[in-house]
Amino acid sequence: MALTLRELYNEMRERFHLRCLASDNDALDHVVTWVHLAEDVSIADFFWGNELLVTTGYGAKDAAGLMRMVQRLNETKCSGLVINLGKYITEAPEEVIQFCEKNRMPLFAMPWEFSVTAFVMASCSRIDQSNQDMNRLARAAISVILSPNAAGTDRERLLDYFDNDAGYQMLVVFVEVPESDRRLGIRRAELRFHTALNKWGFQYLVFTYEQRFVLLLNQKDIAVTEEIAHTVLDTYRATYGYEEQDLRISIGIGSPVKDVTKLDAAYYSAVSAVRRAQLTHTDLVLFRDMGFYKLLYSIPDDDLMLDYYQEVMTPLLEHDRRHGSNYKETLFRYLLHDGSLQAVADEMYTHRNTVNYRMGRIRELLGNPLATHSDCLPYLLAYHIAVILKIQDDYEA
Repeated sequence: MALTLRELYNEMRERFHLRCLASDNDALDHVVTWVHLAEDVSIADFFWGNELLVTTGYGAKDAAGLMRMVQRLNETKCSGLVINLGKYITEAPEEVIQFCEKNRMPLFAMPWEFSVTAFVMASCSRIDQSNQDMNRLARAAISVILSPNAAGTDRERLLDYFDNDAGYQMLVVFVEVPESDRRLGIRRAELRFHTALNKWGFQYLVFTYEQRFVLLLNQKDIAVTEEIAHTVLDTYRATYGYEEQDLRISIGIGSPVKDVTKLDAAYYSAVSAVRRAQLTHTDLVLFRDMGFYKLLYSIPDDDLMLDYYQEVMTPLLEHDRRHGSNYKETLFRYLLHDGSLQAVADEMYTHRNTVNYRMGRIRELLGNPLATHSDCLPYLLAYHIAVILKIQDDYEA
């Protein structure tokens, strides 16, 4: 778990005589990403999210200036503010405390006798150590996913961190952000995942792998996992607006597993689910609900699927290319309508006899009577593969 503001406050409270003047339980459980010393609040324009600001009040001068500072910090979703009381500001103004209480923004006070530089250095060192610990655990998790039977040291590192008896589940998340804002957008996305997870009592990891976020949960209750997924989605809807297409989020929930050596199964099932979510423009897909698609989406090699598609469909693809016909579309619609010539005719705006003629030619070209389920299955598979690879419209969507 990443370092929260509550943990940092508890660790630094005695050493620097910190007092909490305004707090909110949820806000204290947010991740704190860094600590800055600043007197000019314009530095907040460069924040990435969840930073803690420390000030002596030199730039604020009075209650009105301090109020402007906390208002700006609240707009930038800062983790909180520490005021070094004693020289420039002797007491935190009541209106500032009330604003922070109302807006659920943590506010702390530190006596002038304690060095703000020492506080910033100690806090940043603690945050950096936490980040290093999480990075080591993330590398261990990836190692175990890739080599579940060979990652001995990495497996032990995970077992030291997790409760292996509680089981595991993974969410794989793909976030689309504008390329111009990708680095900042990805960072903010990661912070939102921590926010969604920190209220739970179990251990977790958040890391990026193969251009996706991975949320590794130390529990296997699917209801809890779904609640977490919906919390992530709700956070995005509230922050960006649900219709914002360039910030779309897709989540796949994998199969629960009982042991750390099975993390590969949890991961690859979640990847299959998120691929399905992306293709169907669905926010959330559970692997357990994918039915037949579990098999196809679990094939990691797109080239293998493309080879199969071309092998099966080449006679019709070549005919369509040479003659400008639409035999491929006719076949797919015929199979999806369980062999109903009339349904295909209605959908393609043509006569039933024309469809019947085309199907006769298709059978000849394929050398297949298309009379039984076994006859039809290879071409249904080819259709679904083509949809997954985005070389074919999904007629069923």
